[in-house]
Formats: sequence, structure tokens, C-alpha cells
Amino acid sequence: MANRPAAALGLRDGDFEALNRLSRSSAGRAGLAQRARIVLLAAEGLSNTVIAERVGATRTTVIGWRSRYESAGIAGLHDQD
Repeated sequence: MANRPAAALGLRDGDFEALNRLSRSSAGRAGLAQRARIVLLAAEGLSNTVIAERVGATRTTVIGWRSRYESAGIAGLHDQD
């Protein structure tokens, strides 16, 4: 059974600009930059598999970060202590 493509991720108001800034973060924040890129690509409607290939992550990782963004917004993309 094939996986159904994920629907394009809807961004919250004002998040597009903030995610673009985060996606260009310095090397010290590489993880956060990757997560922001995942969300931006998901908002473009790319499949989880394509996003994973583009950012160098697994499909499972992409699904997880999409879910975190949906539930917590940009705050959910930051490392948890």
C-alpha cells in the first residue's frame, strides 16, 4: 500500500518571514535551520520524501517536524531542554 502524499502545510500568520530567517541561521543553529526548511518546503506542498531528500533527513524526521510545527508553531522547532 503506497503512502498518500501529505497535504501542503499551512503556515501561521507571520511565520513565512520568520521561517525564512531561521532557514538561513548560522552553523551553530544548523538543526533549527533544517527544521525551518522542512516546514517551508512542506508549505510549498512537496512530499515528505522529496523534502527528506532535499534537506538530508529521513522521511520520519520530516513527518515529526511537520507535526511539531502544526501543534506548537515556530516554538516547537526549537530544541527542548
